Amino acid sequence: MDMSLAWAAGHHHGACQRVRMLARAQFADDDILQERMRQLFHSPLGLYVSAAQREACALRLEFDVATEDVAFTLRTLRRVLPEAHVDCVMPRVFPHRTAVRAAS
Repeated sequence: MDMSLAWAAGHHHGACQRVRMLARAQFADDDILQERMRQLFHSPLGLYVSAAQREACALRLEFDVATEDVAFTLRTLRRVLPEAHVDCVMPRVFPHRTAVRAAS
């Protein structure tokens, strides 16, 4: 995890300008999960959510974040959804751009 964040922090001037951040959270009951989801999607962090999957009392999230916004995203995630654990941070790869580069 620390290496992923160090990589993301060091690449905001390079070719990769966006990253995917995957996070998960487990909740004691459904009411807490619903309240946290409401807080998440009504916060500025809700704008970065590109996918959310709910399974029983668990929540999996994918964030699409500009590298310069990684620190903000982590701070806000910790504040809004303290149960969340970040699984990984990786470069955001757009398939249509990869195909264009390969053709060149």
